Amino acid sequence: MEGMIIMSWEARRVIAVLFIAIPLLIAIYLCFNSHLLFQNSFDMTDGDVIGRTLIIIFTLYLFTKIGFVIFKSAQKQP
Repeated sequence: MEGMIIMSWEARRVIAVLFIAIPLLIAIYLCFNSHLLFQNSFDMTDGDVIGRTLIIIFTLYLFTKIGFVIFKSAQKQP
């Protein structure tokens, strides 16, 4: 296994928690500051705002999913 980086159980758990907590905090922040989802420099239709919102939701979902996968793999190896 030359060239592979073997991480400890604690390091995997910390990374997993970060992958779960950071998207959650970003989502909460965007709930209260929704002006970040659209720009005032040009006229955007409702579809553009909905599309951007869906992209953000999907990206946050993927990061959270990665965090749960790492967390589950870290739990199996105490």
